[in-house]
Amino acid sequence: MTKVLLLNGPPRSGKDFGGGALVRDFDGTACVAKFAHVLKERTHAAYGVMHHGRPAPHDWFETQKDSPVGEFLGRTPREAYIAFSEQFMKPLHGDNIFGRLLLADLRQGERHDLIVVTDSGFRSEAEVLVRFYGEHNVTHVRLHRPGRTFTGDSRTYIDLSDLGVTPIDIHNDTDEDTLVARLKEALHG
Repeated sequence: MTKVLLLNGPPRSGKDFGGGALVRDFDGTACVAKFAHVLKERTHAAYGVMHHGRPAPHDWFETQKDSPVGEFLGRTPREAYIAFSEQFMKPLHGDNIFGRLLLADLRQGERHDLIVVTDSGFRSEAEVLVRFYGEHNVTHVRLHRPGRTFTGDSRTYIDLSDLGVTPIDIHNDTDEDTLVARLKEALHG
């Protein structure tokens, strides 16, 4: 049975680092997944940001996501992604559109023992995975890090406890090894 770990926290709280470390150390098949991959690639297409005749890959602007860029007409990639999501995709296709798209990708791809979703921040998206994989197979971790907030981000901390998934709050307030140990404990505990 596939296990799903939803990492939920503000930007730069340790989600990507922690998720990547868990996948590398996992004894079995594991992958990192993101609700935002399709969003980013479709935003790139809308703005004509292409690479080899296709929309630029989802991580094209990863090192400059908070810096204004010409490709987004002087907006930051983060601003463009949020606007495309919140003002176009969700009003047109429903609040859970990125959950549905991620699940479709996961179902078409290779089966994994563990899926670590490192960008959970909207309940409607996470619900799609809880309903498909089952509440007993989903672990929800809310990461907290000093000085990191959701200011300027459309995501927030979510609560899935009414679906049978109790959030585990982890404070990323020491070093990377401690963060990874805390995540492993949450996943296996």
